[in-house]
Amino acid sequence: MDSSFREDILEALYTAAAAGSPAPVLEDLAALLTEKEEALMPALHQLEKDGNIVIHPDGTLALTAKGRETGGKISRKHRILECFFSEMLGMEPETASVEACTLEHEVSDEAIDRLGRYLKFPGCTGPRGMRRGRRWHGRSLLESTEGDTLTVSAVKCGIPSSRLGDLGIVPGEEIRLIRHIPENGVVIRVKGCDIALSREIAASILVQKRL
Repeated sequence: MDSSFREDILEALYTAAAAGSPAPVLEDLAALLTEKEEALMPALHQLEKDGNIVIHPDGTLALTAKGRETGGKISRKHRILECFFSEMLGMEPETASVEACTLEHEVSDEAIDRLGRYLKFPGCTGPRGMRRGRRWHGRSLLESTEGDTLTVSAVKCGIPSSRLGDLGIVPGEEIRLIRHIPENGVVIRVKGCDIALSREIAASILVQKRL
């Protein structure tokens, strides 16, 4: 198996750990990646040899510090790319996720950092000659506290075709922060519906706390 497949494994293990799930065994990982167990074994042995994972005697799989760092990087690349495809280009979530899975292994750290900054401040940091966007002030949804009732004051990455508007996340709308998802974003309640948002999207939504 190639390095992209091994990175997929690290990303899956990282995401499971970040969500607080029990340490997976081979069967769990195969289900997450929709792969046969025997197809995973060579990649797992290589990852263990490289110091990225530990395969415990009981069969559970755990990331080392090195593996967590790599898995976290891949997970972040996926979130930023998926955010860009869905929120800025208007792709359907499933298509955006597939495209992100393809590109996350090839895109450079520098490109992801720049894209992440752009999603927070669209138009602000481009090369000379590009329009500079407005300065944004306020507290982001990502910085808010679980249980807070909030009013959306601005959406930094919002564009007329943004899916956020379709979800009701528009300036003036009242929302409630249900919980933070470690390393992955937040869950909010809008118009009676619970919606999960990535860290990048949550950071782009400015809010005011309702008293």
